[in-house]
Amino acid sequence: MFSIATAVGMLKLISRRGILVSMITVVLGGTSGLGAEIAGALRANGKETFVIGRSYDEQTHGAGMKIDLAQKADIKQLCEHLQSLGEDLNFYWVSGYGYQGDFAAQPSPETMAAVNFSNVLPVAQIAWRMMLAAEKTTHLVVISSTSGYKARKDEAVYAATKHAQTGFARSLGLEAERLHANCKVALFMPGGMQTPFWDNNRPVQYTEFLDPKKVATRVIDRVESQSEPFYEEIIERGSL
Repeated sequence: MFSIATAVGMLKLISRRGILVSMITVVLGGTSGLGAEIAGALRANGKETFVIGRSYDEQTHGAGMKIDLAQKADIKQLCEHLQSLGEDLNFYWVSGYGYQGDFAAQPSPETMAAVNFSNVLPVAQIAWRMMLAAEKTTHLVVISSTSGYKARKDEAVYAATKHAQTGFARSLGLEAERLHANCKVALFMPGGMQTPFWDNNRPVQYTEFLDPKKVATRVIDRVESQSEPFYEEIIERGSL
């Protein structure tokens, strides 16, 4: 009699040989805020979803991993695990954190730069290589921010990381177009949302901020209907 572990191993082997392939959607930063809403909506739509985040809990989030993007050892572990999921995957980059205040007073700006951008690059590269090898159409989705194209006071480092994300997605979109592969890139730049991002310092206009559930629905709808190699959308406050 086969054990559950043996059965799972056989399914993975069959999947790699192309007999049975299941599309997995990886949500980096899928344990809170917009990422959690995206992951929840995908699962509600019957999509196999793998959630990654520092606050990951199996009971709450289902399949996934607890990863701290500030830790190089965690990044290495995540890159290794991604390769075991199979080539047919979609990758949502939703992770990150913010800071509002003077740059001179910001603690560990290099940590924000790493968590919001540079430490994610090797993970995104592994995902992209796998997606290029996939036979199915795959999507790499980058959630930036309106801070990714605007200058904002008291957000120098955060805005810099979001500008970097925006440039990365746009340039990778050109690469997808040049390669004529099945990979598609989508970039979304939402305005302020009613998420835990603002728990410690809610602005006066917080009640006017976007509903993350509505943003998640918009993002998923646009991604699933995407036909061009690259898609970009700004989601301003009050637009949903």
